[in-house]
Amino acid sequence: MKTLPSGWVDRMFARLQGIYGREFTSQFSVIDANGNDIGMANAKQVWAEELAGFTDNPDAIAFALKNLPERVPNAIKFREMCRQAPTKTIETRIGFEKIDIDNKTAKDNLEKIRKMIQKTNIVLS
Repeated sequence: MKTLPSGWVDRMFARLQGIYGREFTSQFSVIDANGNDIGMANAKQVWAEELAGFTDNPDAIAFALKNLPERVPNAIKFREMCRQAPTKTIETRIGFEKIDIDNKTAKDNLEKIRKMIQKTNIVLS
């Protein structure tokens, strides 16, 4: 299963703890007999899984962290906040016409061009 890198989750949790304090951390904390916080470890794993779709879009996570609500978000709410991030566009001008293309469309178009070039055996340097 794809997950968000653990370092990202650690930095997010540090930021959220810094903003919300115990209100954030206490909702996860479960200490086992050895003194390990297994609840926090579990929460980080769940958040890593819930936010895995943003591995290629860290700007969406940054957007959510910059636009936190007054109340502590859970993983589902935070994922929804990430989805509200504005999409990046690539601005292209053809003649006098301005065209905005989102990153996925641009990548798809580049892939089509690569395939066309491969079919014609053109070598690009």
